[in-house]
Amino acid sequence: MIASYRYAILVRCKEVGSSTAIVCEMERRIFLAGFYKAFSLGSGPCRLCAKCTTRGCIHTEQARPSMEACGIDVYATVRANGFPIEVVKDYSDDADYYGLVLIE
Repeated sequence: MIASYRYAILVRCKEVGSSTAIVCEMERRIFLAGFYKAFSLGSGPCRLCAKCTTRGCIHTEQARPSMEACGIDVYATVRANGFPIEVVKDYSDDADYYGLVLIE
């Protein structure tokens, strides 16, 4: 699927969940600009509901799969583009969260 896209925007954030929200909004704006195949990928598990119903998402405008869930090696992708990323060993460590917007 990724091979069908020509461009990608990689977004770095410091706050949990913020990268997914940002790439969703970017996807929306890029789509409205005429790039109908725009698709965004967030980071980590979805945190929109306390418990997922799995019967049908009620947040379809905000929920996105994570890069890692789609088989993307996030560490290799991030490092290949010159951004920092390290393994987070515990909750006191600083973390970087990445999102991706794919554009045809």
